[in-house]
Amino acid sequence: MLAQLRALFAAQAVANHLAALPPVHSTIMDDMFPNRPTHPFALLGLEELVEVLKEIPVITRGGRSIPIGGEGVGVSFIEPLPVKPSRDITGQDLNNLKMILGNRASLEVWVRGRIDSLRRACRATTEAIAATAITGKISWPVKLDGGGWDVYEVDFGAPLTFVAPKKLDVEGVTLADAYKILSGMRTSIQNAGMGGGDIGFLAGQNAFAAILTVAENIKTTAKHNIRIEIKNGTVDVGGFVVKECAETYRDPKEGTFVKKVPDHKIVAYAKDTPGSVFYCALDDIDNNLRAMPFLSRVDKLPEGTGVKVIGHSKPMPARSPKTICWCEVVAA
Repeated sequence: MLAQLRALFAAQAVANHLAALPPVHSTIMDDMFPNRPTHPFALLGLEELVEVLKEIPVITRGGRSIPIGGEGVGVSFIEPLPVKPSRDITGQDLNNLKMILGNRASLEVWVRGRIDSLRRACRATTEAIAATAITGKISWPVKLDGGGWDVYEVDFGAPLTFVAPKKLDVEGVTLADAYKILSGMRTSIQNAGMGGGDIGFLAGQNAFAAILTVAENIKTTAKHNIRIEIKNGTVDVGGFVVKECAETYRDPKEGTFVKKVPDHKIVAYAKDTPGSVFYCALDDIDNNLRAMPFLSRVDKLPEGTGVKVIGHSKPMPARSPKTICWCEVVAA
């Protein structure tokens, strides 16, 4: 029966189930890390994750080439750590499973449900790690086999910051003040050599409420010469579309919930220089050490009491800190 179970959770079978399942969406990955390349090695060079490519001069015919990249980033490598959720299937469960082994449709529903729960755990964890990455530094708990904890850290460098000329929770604030903040954040990113004008904005709960309040207090847009539109959970201020992000993730060590975007801040990001979630080579011999976004395998539980279905992913969310700008727009 073990061989049958392993076949049910083999790479191609998992790929078929993933294709049939609805996609999982999450704000930080979808908006700020839309690229999903696989990487054939277990290590990633830091330079390729954060390098910023800018304009270069042309050269005379036969002239020397112009080096690009390597601006202040040493030759160093990062080893992404794996995400490995699992689900136990007891001997009692396996005996019950025998009753549907001959019913392919029922068996596929059973397998697909387990794959779905494991891939959602991997996705939620990757989303949370990505939320720490936009601060300029990944910091995530590592569960040690002995029962202790360590910290997984990757430092990309400090993101850009913009100081609001006037915060949006003070008396007399106007729509123009909100526009100046958003425009200033865009300029900060452009001055860093990133973004040709397509800038996205995510606002924490209080920050978004402040922009919404300013927008709703405007009785007419004509006298302000700034377009304002509120729809579908966004506020468009003169062409700058701000989306609320009041979501949280759970810290697996402390059990506390952390805001992906702090309540009092807005984060701007260059949409035309998107971030990536690299999926690195997995430490799995049965799958030839291939780089895959997700796979599963089946192992025996100790003393033959059942089996364990293990999900496996090795994600690395990365984007240049110069494509991100933070601003505190209301009091913390």
